[in-house]
Amino acid sequence: MIQNIELKWLYDVLTLEKHRNFTLAADLRHVSQSSLSRRIQTLEKSLGFHIFDRQTSPLQLTEEGKLFILNVRNLLSDFEYNIEKIKGTSDLRSKIKIASAHSLSGHLFPKILKNLKNYTDKTFYVEAIDVNQTVDYLKNGTCDFIMSFYDPSLMNSNFLCHQLFSAKLYLVTGTDTSGFPKFSLEDESFPFMSYTDESYMGKQVNQFLQTQQTHHFDTNFVSSMSTLLKDMIKHGYGVGWLPNYSIQEELKHQTLSILPLKNAVLPVEIYLYRHNTRLNIELENFWNFIKLIDWDIE
Repeated sequence: MIQNIELKWLYDVLTLEKHRNFTLAADLRHVSQSSLSRRIQTLEKSLGFHIFDRQTSPLQLTEEGKLFILNVRNLLSDFEYNIEKIKGTSDLRSKIKIASAHSLSGHLFPKILKNLKNYTDKTFYVEAIDVNQTVDYLKNGTCDFIMSFYDPSLMNSNFLCHQLFSAKLYLVTGTDTSGFPKFSLEDESFPFMSYTDESYMGKQVNQFLQTQQTHHFDTNFVSSMSTLLKDMIKHGYGVGWLPNYSIQEELKHQTLSILPLKNAVLPVEIYLYRHNTRLNIELENFWNFIKLIDWDIE
């Protein structure tokens, strides 16, 4: 049986996890570095496992520590929320932390808030970051959910996932003032606005390019951000693949045009991921709400 765990030790752990530095964490917790270290060690002894790997620099969580941090964050968030509720605090808001791939955040969250009737009762902390970072955030317990693309490393019993929708990547070009494409399939070579090789979109596109023989794609601009690539393509600097959910208005107003290269429409799948562990009631409600949304992607 776990005994004598003090609440302040849990806040110590969260502070140290956030900053990964004993000196800084001790200052923020208003204790000496040696006191903070002893408190963490006492907590670990009571738990029966190490939370931090002290042999690494910067400080890293152990695998047990990652799950522990997630549960501690949920526990304290739920505890604080219910205490404020008991006190009758006005303007009480639950907190939801989400990491999202850059290209998804601007499309998904307006629709989420549009469908969420009581969104003013919540505060959303949203980080729009690289796809690989979102996965790391989830695995390290830094956020409650991530909105990202299909990732095989998350398809196991440690995580839960819900497919939000399927989308497509289209090869597009900017247009001139008359709405005519600046590049066409009559061109044997294209200046190419490319995703980074390690990005999800980049891997999808590179897989296609390995089998593409009819045209040459001359890479002269690389970014992991599809919004930046879209701006470059719209301004006529080259062609590139963009997700259909991000170019609907541009296609409607003919500021972008699809190049009908054979087999160049690439499928992508978008998911909501979380840890397979109990979340607080507000987070569980959000999870269930998201699963009811009809995203209606064309």
